[in-house]
Order: sequence, then structure tokens, then C-alpha cells
Amino acid sequence: MRDLAAYFNRFGHRYIAQGDDAAKNFTIGHIMSTNLIVNGTFDADPGDADYGWSGTDLETDNDEDTYQSNGNTENSVAEMNGSKNATTVMEQTFTVDNALTTELTLDAAMRNSSNFEVGVDGFLVEITDSEGTVIFSTTVYPDSITFETYTFDVTFPSAGDYTITFTELGDDTDGYGALVDNIVLMVCLTTGSMISTPHGNIAVEDLVVGMPVDTADGPKPLRWIGRKTLRPQDLDANEKLRPVLIRSDALGAGIPARDMRVSRQHRMVVSSAIVERMFGARDVLVSAIRLTALSGIDVCTQSAPVTYYHLLFDDHAVITADNAQTESLFVGPVALSALSDDAREEVLALFPQLEQATAPQPAAPIPTRHQQISLINRHVKNARAVQGG
Repeated sequence: MRDLAAYFNRFGHRYIAQGDDAAKNFTIGHIMSTNLIVNGTFDADPGDADYGWSGTDLETDNDEDTYQSNGNTENSVAEMNGSKNATTVMEQTFTVDNALTTELTLDAAMRNSSNFEVGVDGFLVEITDSEGTVIFSTTVYPDSITFETYTFDVTFPSAGDYTITFTELGDDTDGYGALVDNIVLMVCLTTGSMISTPHGNIAVEDLVVGMPVDTADGPKPLRWIGRKTLRPQDLDANEKLRPVLIRSDALGAGIPARDMRVSRQHRMVVSSAIVERMFGARDVLVSAIRLTALSGIDVCTQSAPVTYYHLLFDDHAVITADNAQTESLFVGPVALSALSDDAREEVLALFPQLEQATAPQPAAPIPTRHQQISLINRHVKNARAVQGG
């Protein structure tokens, strides 16, 4: 990018916070992720009902109402029993770039007409490497006609091609079987959240000090950038260091534009009529951990490195990352004390006024913990988007 190269030439290297204490980190932390499973929702259909899947006796092209008679014709699911006297096998192959431990999640339920088959109808899930060696195996026997989420840890011993296979279990003579939907195998790839700037979206790791970034109050120059990478053992030693995964569309339509991860206490903008009624302001800032009450937002338990970023401006700012409104580093007394010694010294050299007793002003109101919980519960109850609604 010509503009980006010009900024590197003009401003030189970016400032990086160096700290040895893994627990002292930080706010605007983003890493991209991808679902290795293609069409795990069974909703994508570019001319092929079985898109993403191969096997035998597949039945991946019916909606939920077909099996549940619940009126939901918008959601497609797969049945692990296509035709009578034929075993359904559904599989796809994907590539893992490095050894890692992650989570496999899926939703499963019984058909309403075969609920009496609880404990009989189900399916086997296996993941095999390119040599056919099984690295993961489990059985799922749904016990309700209501879809429930199943979560399993999966360890990939090395980079390579792997195949996930779903095999029908149970009575094969009646044409009825367990249902499966929303198959997700999420793997982190790299730092790369796209930050909105006057020169277009730029990956957070490519930002440089002095570069203007779009804020709610117009473009503002970046004054300092901090970065900290946490190892899997750091995350295992302190669960509170694990990021919160905000899946695409979890905050509103197209918000975020892709899956993003932030630290637990990093705040996202919540903007709605509910906010106005509760606080008399259109926007407030809510910690990511409070958002886990919303569908599509969870604490990430994946054992993979996580890089957290600080972006600091002259004043606390609302910026846009992956089309979601979020905050820059808010250097109040608590946040400042959480920085490593070197990072705190560097920030105070740039902003000596931060040592004064007067706390900086936040870019938007920050409700109390109890108020944040109440606010998000009201959004859940009223099925309201927290951004863009």
C-alpha cells in the first residue's frame, strides 16, 4: 500500500511495549480467526445442497421445520440418517497450519418424531490425519428435541491435512436420525484486525505512531502503540488472561465483520434505545466479559498464542475495528498501574499529565459493573442488537 509505505518512511518504527509480566496486559487485543469447517451451518448452497461435505447418504438440504415441525424454515440442518437401510457418512478435509489445541463445537437434537429413540440415534465424530490416524473421537447421543451445544477439546499434533467425519449411529431401518448443525472448528491465524483510518482499513500490527486513525470525533494521530503476546502456558496459568471471542454479526448485522478477540476488560460500544432509556446517552462502553451473555460471544478456551494491542491517543477515543466500535487505551489510574514498568515509563514520558490526580475523561459513559450486567440482560430479553440496531 503506497500510503502505508509513506507513513513508515515518515514516522519510522512503531513503539512497542516490552514487559515480562504476562499478567499485565492489556486492552485492544485482536487476532483473526477462521472456522476450518465449510458450511457447518448447512445454510450455504451455491447450487449444491451438500456444499462443503462429501460422503454417503447425505441429507444436508432440509430446514429445521422439516424435522421439528416448529415453523423454522430459515435454518438448515443435517440429519444423520438419509435413507432407510443406508448409513450416513458426512465428512470434509481441511488444513491446519501448526500444532495447536482448539475447540470443536456443534449443536445436536432429536427429531420430534423420533424422540423415543433417545440413547439410540446419534453419531460418531472422528478427526483423522492424512495417514488415517485418529486424533479425536467421540459419540453424540442427543437427549432432547431442543438443540443443545456440545463442546470438545481437539489437539492437532502437527501442521497438515485433517478430515472430520460424522457417521450415523443407531436404528438404520426407520429413516430417522439425530440432527446436527452449527459445526465450528475455530483456529486463530494471526494478528490482523482491520482498523479504520482515513487511508482505508489497516491491520492493527501495521499501524505506526503518528498515523491518523478514524475516531468518533474525527481522525486523530496515534501517539503510542503497545503490544504483548501471551503464550498458551500464560493463558493456562491465569484464566482471566484468556480473550473474549466476539463472532461475526454478534453485535449487529455485519458487526463485527469477522470474528475478533479482545481482552476481558476491553470495552466495546453499546448503542441502542435501551441505552438511552437507562443512561440518557446513546452510547456507553461495556467490558467484553459482560457481553458473553449475548449469543455468539464467549470466553475463548483455545490454547494458542494471543497478541494484545494498545492504541493510545491524546484523549480516550472510540475507534472502529473490524466494523465494530471499540475503545482505545483508557489510561486511568488502574490501567496505568497495570502496564509494565517500561511501558508505563514510556507513556508517562509522552503524557506527563497522567501522573496528576485528575482522572482522564472517557470517550463515552462507562456504567458500573451492575449496570452493565442489567443493560446486556435487557438486550438479551428484547433480542436487540448492541450496535447498529
